[in-house]
Amino acid sequence: MNSDRLIGNAKSPAAAVNQPAALQHSCYVASAVAADVLFDQLEYLVAHRGRDCPSDCIECSRLERVKHWLLLPFRDCETRPVTN
Repeated sequence: MNSDRLIGNAKSPAAAVNQPAALQHSCYVASAVAADVLFDQLEYLVAHRGRDCPSDCIECSRLERVKHWLLLPFRDCETRPVTN
């Protein structure tokens, strides 16, 4: 409970119900499209690649893992491990 808030600034529940829907504020942010997030992350990782990083750089490791999974369908069947 916020004891610093003035009582005059507090809204009564009845006042909120009487407001039109356009004036009520939503309490969440809509999520982004998954493809947009994936492309943004990939763009970030590719841009990171040119930096002088230590051998154990987490971002460079992430890029290698992403490249592995993204290029997997294009690898030769002979180089892919067989899974049952």
